[in-house]
Parts: sequence; C-alpha cells; structure tokens
Amino acid sequence: MNRAHAASLFLVVGLVLVPFLCLAQEGGAVTDGDLKVEHGEVNWTERTITATGSGAPDLKAPNVAVARLGAERVAKLDALRNILEAVKGLQVSSDVTIENQIVTNEKMRTKIEGVARGFKVIRTKYYADGGVDLVVQMPLDGTLASSVLTPGAKTGEISASGEARNTGLIIDARGMKALPALGPKVQDESGRLVYGAELLDQASLEANGVAGYFKDLEAAKKSKRTGATPLLLKALKLAQGSKTDLVLSTADAEKLRDPKANLKYLTEGRVIIVVD
Repeated sequence: MNRAHAASLFLVVGLVLVPFLCLAQEGGAVTDGDLKVEHGEVNWTERTITATGSGAPDLKAPNVAVARLGAERVAKLDALRNILEAVKGLQVSSDVTIENQIVTNEKMRTKIEGVARGFKVIRTKYYADGGVDLVVQMPLDGTLASSVLTPGAKTGEISASGEARNTGLIIDARGMKALPALGPKVQDESGRLVYGAELLDQASLEANGVAGYFKDLEAAKKSKRTGATPLLLKALKLAQGSKTDLVLSTADAEKLRDPKANLKYLTEGRVIIVVD
C-alpha cells in the first residue's frame, strides 16, 4: 500500500467508525471492543457485531476498475477475519466464550464461520486508485445464538395464561460489574434457575436472544424489548464464581414463578439487564 493510500485509509476508518461509536453510546447502550479495525465492535444493546475490512489495489492491474474488483474481494476476506475475531471473543456464559466452544469442535467451528460469512455490507468506500474499505455487520442473535445455546428445555414451566400484568422484565444489576453474555442465567438464592435460554422457545431465541443490555435504567424502561409495563427487579449479586449470572431474592424469584400470572414474556426473551 502506498503512503498516500495509507493516509487516506486511516482517515476513512476514523470517519466511518465515529458514527458507530456515537450510535453505540446513545441511549445507554453497552458496547464491548476498542473499535480497532482488527477487532471490530460488539453492541449488546443493538445486538450487532460491526467490523471493517480493507483491500489495497493491485498496482499491476490494467485499469482502476479491475484493481477495484480485486481490492473488494480482499476487503471482504479481511472483514470476515475481523468479524470472526469479534465473534470468537463473545461470552456465551460466565466461563465460556465462542472461541472455547470451537477449539475442539470442528463442526461448530464450520457452522460459526458459515454464519459469519453471512455478514451484511453496510458501508463501502472506494478510492481513486482502486482501493476499497468496507464496514460490515451481523446480528448477535439468529443462527449465531441458536448455534451455541440450547433453548426450550423448560418452556413448559412458565405460566402463559392468566392476567398479563407485565410486558417484560428489567433486572437492575448495576454495581456488580456483570459482563454481557449470549446466555446469561438468573437464579434464586438457593441456586435454582429462574431465567435463562432453557425457558425460551427456538423462534424467540433467534429473534431476540436471551437478554438485551443497557447501561442506563431510564433508557431501558423506554425500550420496545420490554414493552410499556415491564417488571423491574434489583439483582442481589452475581452468582458465586460467575461474571455473567445474577441472583434474585427469593421473594423476587417467586414473582417470576407465579402460576396466576401470565409470564409468557419470559419465553419470548423480553428481558433487559442493566449493567455498569
């Protein structure tokens, strides 16, 4: 890459990523990643992974058009590498990342790579010399979530009849330094499961994931994810030895097991966790 193109590349990466940084911070969103090109960015509120890819032109190409085609292919491969790095770093649970899962599971690795190849190009920058920069994005949910989580095992335990007093659940976990994860669990003081992927049906897991994350409680209350009348609960603490799983008081846990209440919103993943 010549010096002029390198300078241009540095400038465009900054210009392209600034809007995403602003978007990620708006409304108390939770992001993970330093916005470096090689690592990409995870937005746990918007539930997206964004990465960039760059392709330098072949200076031996007969013309700019040919150089640009080659550069775009290279940029897509670079974007795939970068978005895969972001995907591999995702927390599935407290002590498991996607990278942990695919290290010894070739079938899982192939599936995850296939999902990542389905990224969407959301911005393209063409240079006069034929170089190309891309910004690409993929969802945290959909096939990615269902590839690493097992939904549906306990959906029958949730009351889906009776009075629908609430439209969703917001758990305030601020002050605990909880980490966002694809499959967080909520338990009561005795360690019994209250909420997790096991309570979601397959369609809801792929559509919504297990939980959304916010940093701002008021922004969470306004989210469409949990609707107009969410139930607000305060987490007691992190589960023992966990960085992602939460503990509710026995009294609050019973609110999510009330056989007289319509708790279908739990099976639909209409849950938000507010973190630091």
